[in-house]
Amino acid sequence: MDIYTIIVAGHVVGAILGTGGATIAEFQITRALKDKKVSGDERALMHVNYGMIRVGMAVVLLSVIAMFWYHLGEGNDFILTSEKLWIKEVMFAAIFINAVALQKRWVPLWLGASISFTSWWGTTLLGTAGKLPYSFETYLVLYVLMIGLVAGVSKLLRTRALRKNA
Repeated sequence: MDIYTIIVAGHVVGAILGTGGATIAEFQITRALKDKKVSGDERALMHVNYGMIRVGMAVVLLSVIAMFWYHLGEGNDFILTSEKLWIKEVMFAAIFINAVALQKRWVPLWLGASISFTSWWGTTLLGTAGKLPYSFETYLVLYVLMIGLVAGVSKLLRTRALRKNA
């Protein structure tokens, strides 16, 4: 197995941990807030899940650095000019900034959860999509619209869950 295959495998594992963790987090938050309070057991489960997401973030960060290093060392400058890769980097930066903002309580949970979910799924889906013909601006507009859509759907699901419990 060559070094690039190892780098890509690490990247995939990190994406699985992060995307899976973000998905589970959405279900955990919705379930935990049904009774409008988070119990100690629910908090403990979320803490484990957030740890998994952080491991995914670290693995993806290391693999992205390794990919840049590898491709630039091979003279492949597409990694600097690919608009799809740049939007993935923006989404990944949003994951990091959002994680800090959530922990410091600088953003409301509904927004932070929507950014996390959309960013993890966006980077994962773009990573599996192959070559796409869109501009960075198109990607960016779609990304922001998807955050809004996810926020709206999440709000609707949480409102329905609270009504059922009332």
